Amino acid sequence: MITPRLCAAAYELGEYEAAVAELPELTAVPDVAAELTSPAAGFRVYRWSQAPLTELMAAAAQKCLATAGVPGKAVDTVLLATDSLPHDRGAHRDVADLLRETGMTGATVATLGLMDCATAMFALGNAASLVRDGTARHVMVISGDLADLSTGGERLVAGGAAIASDGAAAALVSADAPGLPVLAMAHHGTAEERRDAPPHQRLTARLTAYRELFNGLSDRYRVRPDRSLVLPSNFARNVMEMYLADIGFDSRRIAMDNVGRIAHCQGSDPLIHLADRLGAPEPATGPGTPREYVLLGAGMSHLAAVLLGADALPAEGESR
Repeated sequence: MITPRLCAAAYELGEYEAAVAELPELTAVPDVAAELTSPAAGFRVYRWSQAPLTELMAAAAQKCLATAGVPGKAVDTVLLATDSLPHDRGAHRDVADLLRETGMTGATVATLGLMDCATAMFALGNAASLVRDGTARHVMVISGDLADLSTGGERLVAGGAAIASDGAAAALVSADAPGLPVLAMAHHGTAEERRDAPPHQRLTARLTAYRELFNGLSDRYRVRPDRSLVLPSNFARNVMEMYLADIGFDSRRIAMDNVGRIAHCQGSDPLIHLADRLGAPEPATGPGTPREYVLLGAGMSHLAAVLLGADALPAEGESR
């Protein structure tokens, strides 16, 4: 059986940066602003863009292909994980421009959406399935959203637990290029949350959803909190730590360094965390070094996770 490998991850942030504390939405609710900008939550700045979404996507994909050493013409399939494309034929023109700019002109393109910030991880799992069964040799997953389009311009999102930021990310899943093995994928969906439900009921539902997601992941490949690192959506640090503590992950096993630097780039967050970690000049080593990465995308009604081995497999035909 083919082992799909995630060969490279890259991203492109919105070209402008602004202080979270100056958001008009937050100045109207000073108690929420104080909570989200506290050290416990960690939000400081967010990114925004005036560029078309596909321009950010193309930049992320170009970086990804360059890192992977795979030419765009070799990509068989492109999966776009976004809710921010135009809802008319303009999307076809924008995507055609993206393919020309990246050289992926021979690829079949499909979009995935409706899972909020879990969509990109669901797309990544589907990319691995296409490679595993031999349907495709190289699959490019590109995520991205602009708050003006995906949330109607709202920046205070996720029930008040995150600040939306603009950006895009890309990852290449391959049958034969060197990269991190894709070990398992799981997703979980629930009915849309009632806004008038009591807080304890909403919290119980969220905790239950996270438990069921990780149970599903462990059914496919045992996930051990003592040897894994979670690369999650950028909700407030204290919120995400609460959800994952219930699964057995302490704060040292959750990568939340980007919350203050970029806020919540929606579905792209886990790939941004991964790109930063893989691009570090000196990868961490020693007893606490993770053996697996859990890429965790969290939306309001959907969760999706992809489990990666932390040690790269060589290209097909190469020895370790």
